[in-house]
Amino acid sequence: MEQIVQLKEEIKQLNSEAVSLQNQLHDLAESLPLNLEQLPDLARQTFETFSSLAAKRQELKSLKSKQV
Repeated sequence: MEQIVQLKEEIKQLNSEAVSLQNQLHDLAESLPLNLEQLPDLARQTFETFSSLAAKRQELKSLKSKQV
């Protein structure tokens, strides 16, 4: 049970970070071609964060299904 609570907290934190990065990417895209050199790094960071979030959500789903 403690593992689920901890995982939910990690998901909450990752989700917040992912939304922030998504907004930054959106803002950067609107200002293109200004700051074009920032695009690859921000896109990579956004992709990695959303990928981690998806993995954590799957892990939580798996843990919950084992408890039933």
